Amino acid sequence: MRLSLLLAAAGLLAGCTVGPPDRLVLGVSGDRPAGASSEAADAEMRKFLDWKANQICTQGYQTVKVDTLAAEQDQQIVDEELRCRPYRLSLF
Repeated sequence: MRLSLLLAAAGLLAGCTVGPPDRLVLGVSGDRPAGASSEAADAEMRKFLDWKANQICTQGYQTVKVDTLAAEQDQQIVDEELRCRPYRLSLF
């Protein structure tokens, strides 16, 4: 009885120790007027996307890809795909 209880507990615990998947990619995006690709507009969009990404990934993130897509009414969508840095438990 004790052995079966111990094996059941070990099996449940093993399911809880799965590491974060390396393939998990999230995305944040923002819109801007079409043709606004100056250095100042890019810096402003970068700041906005960084703010949105930091709301999701509190330990930082790694950018995978940045795309600019056409949208309606003379707008562009700037889409950034990213991976969150893994959380580490540290007692000291």
